[in-house]
Amino acid sequence: MFHYFVGKIRHLGGETILSNDMFGIQVHYLGKQSQGEFFLYPYLDDNKKTIFYYCFDNIEQKSMFENLLKINWIWPKTAFQISQLPKENLKQALKNVDVKFFQSIPGIGPKSAKKIVLQLRWTFDVEDIQKMDIDQKLYKNIIASLKGFWYGADQIKATLQTYEGIVTKDNMPEVIKRIISQI
Repeated sequence: MFHYFVGKIRHLGGETILSNDMFGIQVHYLGKQSQGEFFLYPYLDDNKKTIFYYCFDNIEQKSMFENLLKINWIWPKTAFQISQLPKENLKQALKNVDVKFFQSIPGIGPKSAKKIVLQLRWTFDVEDIQKMDIDQKLYKNIIASLKGFWYGADQIKATLQTYEGIVTKDNMPEVIKRIISQI
């Protein structure tokens, strides 16, 4: 099964194909990229005895999709559509308990929208959605690095969450220095 693919998106008939020079994969895709790196989630549909590939532009969307699948009442099609929403809009909708925002997604009615809002508010901390911009590997590397200097993981996490910028490989030393100065 594929989880990562470099290729081009093509639309043939009513199907969306992610392909490169070697082969192609039929995918569900709602993004805007026409080529580049794509992250795939293979979903096994037991009823149809087939695998559907959901295609994402970045790893954060894929992670969000995977987390949404763990929630009752959210099925793959709905999880896929929610994971494509801009994070700021999603954060605001959850903060304001905006049921109409979720009703605007095709296939979600009033009852489902209410259930989704309640489930998401209990499952995801609204602030965690905003922090999903941080690359999880970098986040874990920072914690591991500072734990080697006898700092507590909870202290590091709390201080890291107050960092207002986006953590990248390039600014990681600066972030670590700032965390040390604040602990």
